[in-house]
Amino acid sequence: MDKLNKELITIKKKLDILDNSSSKKYKYLQDKLHIYFDSSYDTNDAEKFIISSFWQKAYKNYKDGGYITNDKYISKVRFKYEKTILKNKINKFCENSNKALDIGCGNGRYTKEFAKIFDEVIGIDLSKKQIKKNQKENKLSNIKYLNENFIDADNDKLPKFDFIFVGDIFMYTSDNNVKKVFKSLLNLLNQDGILIIRESSMDIGFENYKSRNYVAYYRNKEFYKNGIFKDNFVKLYKNYGYNLYHLDKYFNVNPDAKIKIEKNPKLLKKVVKQFVPKELRTSYFYIYKV
Repeated sequence: MDKLNKELITIKKKLDILDNSSSKKYKYLQDKLHIYFDSSYDTNDAEKFIISSFWQKAYKNYKDGGYITNDKYISKVRFKYEKTILKNKINKFCENSNKALDIGCGNGRYTKEFAKIFDEVIGIDLSKKQIKKNQKENKLSNIKYLNENFIDADNDKLPKFDFIFVGDIFMYTSDNNVKKVFKSLLNLLNQDGILIIRESSMDIGFENYKSRNYVAYYRNKEFYKNGIFKDNFVKLYKNYGYNLYHLDKYFNVNPDAKIKIEKNPKLLKKVVKQFVPKELRTSYFYIYKV
């Protein structure tokens, strides 16, 4: 790690201790961090440190660390919507049901769903505390949880899989690592296996969000269809469950719709198309085959 990235990580740690945005020292350090984040300098190591720090604390700082929310309604309805979509796409595209891998498994909500379909499921997450909790509470013999950062891990130790689900990993992967991670995923697939990537994306343009607390790369949906992804790309499906974050005003004006959507999350598609601007962040399920 170079001198600059070491300095930026030190600044991030100091800001966490100060945690007082009104002080001159805090503003000086914050401005220094952002100057380099907005520059042409390579700050990838500092960005990786911030991403890792965020996810180590996410399950403590939020009631639902996986979805980064304290809203029980969003957690419930988003999961209900997404698990239905995933089950549908697995049944449509996946030819075998022996082994599955859930990368970025969080609290294991999807891992448990996959365990209903596949004989063996491995869930991986970089949050040590959450994986320990999953291991302690796991009651299913066909599930195994591992504490790994897939981006940096030695994935040759893993077996081949018929299905791999990646939950919002590329949005935390810098441009110079995307190819390596995607190739690693493809190498873990059996012949005729499928890879589903759920990724926070943009319909219009792109956004690189960098702060002392959070770093994410919101790439355009076309990014995941072209370039290194093109030869393996099959199809994409919009994840309307993600846009629940943008419907506060709509639900305030239409409380009955909120109840109806809780019962039938498929209704989200029409509401999102009508009331959520395309300029806002969204999410897609991207499907790939070897």
